[in-house]
Amino acid sequence: MRETAGPPCLAIHGLGGGPYELQPLTEALRAAGRRVEAVTLPGHDGPGPVMPASTWPEWVAAVEARVDEIARDRPPVLIGFSTGATIALHVASRRPVDRLVLVAPFLAIRYTGRFSPLASAAVRALARLLPDIPRRRPAVRDREARRRLAALDRFRTFSLPAAASALDLIGAVTPELGRIEAPTLIVQGRRDTVVEPSRAAWLLGRLGSRDKRLVILDRCDHLAAHDHDRDRLVAEVLAFLGGAEP
Repeated sequence: MRETAGPPCLAIHGLGGGPYELQPLTEALRAAGRRVEAVTLPGHDGPGPVMPASTWPEWVAAVEARVDEIARDRPPVLIGFSTGATIALHVASRRPVDRLVLVAPFLAIRYTGRFSPLASAAVRALARLLPDIPRRRPAVRDREARRRLAALDRFRTFSLPAAASALDLIGAVTPELGRIEAPTLIVQGRRDTVVEPSRAAWLLGRLGSRDKRLVILDRCDHLAAHDHDRDRLVAEVLAFLGGAEP
């Protein structure tokens, strides 16, 4: 399909994953005529099976370089998943951004809630002793999607030092939220077993944007773009970018 005149979109995947995590959404956007690009974060482009350690300044630098490349005529839309959403928030505090789409933003580990600082300290301490841990199965409730996503995972381990760095990024982003004024759509699975779902509403209340909305997907785990409510996710994002109600 011929591309629309809308701003370009840049998709940012999550920690330990890849562009495939947002693929159903990015494919739908391309089918709707949007220009969509995806970045592979440093530390995520190797063959595996061991996930290398990498740090949030490296991830942000890679994303900002891509933003600078594609933002020739107008600021881009940033579409971030999980830690990719946290990166998108940080970049939006430093670069002009047309809009933000944040899917399952990583702002606290699941079940930690307001005790997140204690959980963060525990992850950092464990990372010094056990840098690599076995990778868990894909956090998605749709069985066919889980099977397909497991085959796409190139890593069989998960880097705790990288996870500790992602927690440091949350600390850097939190005081910046009030300065982020780009229109923002937050999409959160109610059954998320990776990030704390209640932090989506917490984020909504702290963003400086006047145009902001939170959508809760009742049947989704963390990988919402692949889960049972993926069609609604796509419809909500298309409406948000097109300015129409879904």
